[in-house]
Amino acid sequence: MNRTKIEYLDYTLNLITGCSGDGCAVRLNCWALAMAKRLAGRYGYPKDEPFKPTFHKDKLLEPLKIKKPSRIGLNFMGETFDNLVHPDWQQAILEMVETSLRHTFVILTKQPQNIPKWFEYEAPSNLWLGVSVNRKADLWRLDSLKKTMFNVKIVSFEPLYECMGDIDLEGLRWIIIGAQTRPNLQPDSYWVWSLKNEAERHGIPVFMKNNLTVWKDRLQQYP
Repeated sequence: MNRTKIEYLDYTLNLITGCSGDGCAVRLNCWALAMAKRLAGRYGYPKDEPFKPTFHKDKLLEPLKIKKPSRIGLNFMGETFDNLVHPDWQQAILEMVETSLRHTFVILTKQPQNIPKWFEYEAPSNLWLGVSVNRKADLWRLDSLKKTMFNVKIVSFEPLYECMGDIDLEGLRWIIIGAQTRPNLQPDSYWVWSLKNEAERHGIPVFMKNNLTVWKDRLQQYP
């Protein structure tokens, strides 16, 4: 588990790394893919296919070593609900979350269609779920998210590639807006304003990532 520069987290914990890239709009600029290639053959990353979904079960007990309540991002180097991820891996992660109640865990996914059915009925209160939305074609993920029973539902518009237009944010607890880095690609300020305005209409806190240079008001709020 590592300290992180991600502004809204204290740590990241990558129990699952890698993904198939299914439906990913940022695959060609994926920082996690590039990192996995650099780490190929080390730290549990397969040598021949470093971004193949891989379970690092040796890290399951790491949150128990952190005494201070913390916000921990899970599997930001991979896709928790990838179609190549074994259900037993997901079950082990769920059990870890349920035994680490002093911490809050955050998962972001691009494949909510693969979220296990049990989350339609219950979910741990200390597990937040978010979907990544980069373009209008990704908005179906919001509908999938709303069908789950997570107490805190998040949408991350990072990187934001186009204006979302009319969007229904009802039922969400938090939105995150950010730009693309490496290479830098900033969203139009109107796209950001439009999302911010709609979030405020529903009373939803907004977190503006520091990589946004088109927006000076950081609005670093938390649910």
